[in-house]
Amino acid sequence: MLQLKYLGQAGFQIITHSLCFMIDPYLSNYVVTSGIGDAEHFNRAFAPPMEPQTLRGIDAIFVTHDHADHTDPDTLLPVLKNNPNCVVIGPQPSLDHLKAAGVNEKQLRLAQCFKEEAIGDLHFNALPSAHYGLEQDEVTGAYPYLGFVFETDGKVIYHAGDTILYDGMLENLKKTADHFDVCCLPANGRDAEREAMGMVGNLHPEESLELTHQLSAGLLIPMHNDMFWINSLDPERLNNYAKKHYPTQKVKWMTPGEVLIL
Repeated sequence: MLQLKYLGQAGFQIITHSLCFMIDPYLSNYVVTSGIGDAEHFNRAFAPPMEPQTLRGIDAIFVTHDHADHTDPDTLLPVLKNNPNCVVIGPQPSLDHLKAAGVNEKQLRLAQCFKEEAIGDLHFNALPSAHYGLEQDEVTGAYPYLGFVFETDGKVIYHAGDTILYDGMLENLKKTADHFDVCCLPANGRDAEREAMGMVGNLHPEESLELTHQLSAGLLIPMHNDMFWINSLDPERLNNYAKKHYPTQKVKWMTPGEVLIL
């Protein structure tokens, strides 16, 4: 039995029978306090469902890329301080950012794309995400934007981070697992107006449903559509499309702090 707690935006806390790990926790107002975004558009839409300084028993934190709402030092530093054996796993730009913010190198671990890795009985694969292009470091060939496929307790969860579709994405995913139970996919879309404001968009709701269908995943959890009012879409757009084109697909819009048992 797995317990998924939704933290808002792209954040989750997942508890297995033996581990507790987090993905892209954003529990501060770092986008604004860091000066990256203005308060009018980028203040949190809701209070954090948990306070980072109170968290204990965290074994690992996965970060998908170095954007302030995914790699958040104001969340990660207090968690790491109170969980000295916890390790952050992610792409090099995220690790560089956290190291500059004061995180000990011993608590940083580079995610290896296309290579199955493990922490205890949690198996995971890092895969490239495209935000927008399928970017690679010119020297190392590493990908700065990642998604993760997690397998534990007989369940497979795909967390895409920020992404759009790209050639080979489906094939990459199918190589990592023989089935998918849950897809956590962004559903806030993209458009010229937001791009003009510097916001790099994500999967359209219709694309999130299509990818979930192609993976024959049991459940779609749409995400990245609730933290900033200016960077979200009406959930009914996805719901209505699902009713018309994928009537048997299970979709679960989670509220911050809500727990789902698998």
